[in-house]
Amino acid sequence: MEPKTYTTIDLRKQMGEILDRTRIAGEPAAITRKGKTLAYLVPAEWFEQYMAQHPSASDAGQNAA
Repeated sequence: MEPKTYTTIDLRKQMGEILDRTRIAGEPAAITRKGKTLAYLVPAEWFEQYMAQHPSASDAGQNAA
């Protein structure tokens, strides 16, 4: 499923709607600023499943400092 793209301004103006689309409809969202993707918003279940399958991914952010 291709994520729908939103700018950071869209996110500020439509946060509730975007979160509902992600949570209820399961639609991922790409958040961009100045044409570059900053983050992806995915349903919590997707993220939780990913973390369960890739436990070392949770350590990556802790070692970045």
